Amino acid sequence: MNNVVKLNNLDPIVERYLSSVDKSSIKKTLAFEYFNNDVNELDKFISSQINNKVLTSDPIEPKAQMEFSF
Repeated sequence: MNNVVKLNNLDPIVERYLSSVDKSSIKKTLAFEYFNNDVNELDKFISSQINNKVLTSDPIEPKAQMEFSF
């Protein structure tokens, strides 16, 4: 039974960025907290994390329908 679906978890920094409503203020906050006030490094980090992670799951092929012969 190999029906386990693995979810790609995003980095907490990226999750905070994506869940924020005010992107410019969260960028400043995250850059201050994690990147020594370098917003360009934060942008590079976010783009690399989003581009490397697949946000949608791969479609699962349906199994053949079981048919009973009566």
